[in-house]
Amino acid sequence: MKKLLVVMAALMAFATPSFAASFADVTFVIDQSGSMGGEFAWIGNSLSTIDTEIQNAGITTNYGVAGYENLAGSADARNAWVDLPSGIGNVVTEVNNVNLYGGFERHYHAVEWAGDNFSWTGGNYAKVMILVTDEPGNSLSSFSYGGLLGEAALGQYVSDNNILLNVITQRSNWSLWDSVALGGTAGLFDLDFLRTNATAFTQDFTSRKIQEIINTNPVPEPSTFLLLGGGVAALAFYRRKKMA
Repeated sequence: MKKLLVVMAALMAFATPSFAASFADVTFVIDQSGSMGGEFAWIGNSLSTIDTEIQNAGITTNYGVAGYENLAGSADARNAWVDLPSGIGNVVTEVNNVNLYGGFERHYHAVEWAGDNFSWTGGNYAKVMILVTDEPGNSLSSFSYGGLLGEAALGQYVSDNNILLNVITQRSNWSLWDSVALGGTAGLFDLDFLRTNATAFTQDFTSRKIQEIINTNPVPEPSTFLLLGGGVAALAFYRRKKMA
């Protein structure tokens, strides 16, 4: 038995990880001002395609959406809201019937509100949040968390809550997010690219999301299990031979 444990430990040491499948809660947090109609339409038109590619990659996914405008998240009854866990149908229906209205957006507060109020699945589900806006800054009020202010505070919040934050906005606004988005600029997407070529943007966005999710929760390769099984079988044969 001691030899069995030693050999199995050695086999595990040489086993290589694979990123073949994973789980994720994917949420959209989107500025609901009057200029964002095209972005809501993009979610409605593209989410089925995005989901198909994600499922084809072996990823089990739930979806949610939270609109925000002045009052953070969906604290205002006019704001879009579909909680987790949900499939694409409820999200598509919500974004296709959204009410756009004017005001000032509090983007950092919206991230916090959504992070606190989505019913995240937990366990081995990655917490993916995609914020979409064409406005700069965190209008009308400062954001604080953990004794910090502004972008530093938001960075601490998403870190403490294990949120993989991505932001779709103009490149001119990237400096407001590059220290809090996942992987810095790797977690930022160009809103002007979305507005000029939605098909190409969706392909790029989906590919990057898939890699992000599967890199969050690696699973053993099938070859790992074959290696372990072969090792156990060899040891069993060795024991039978020795006892003969």
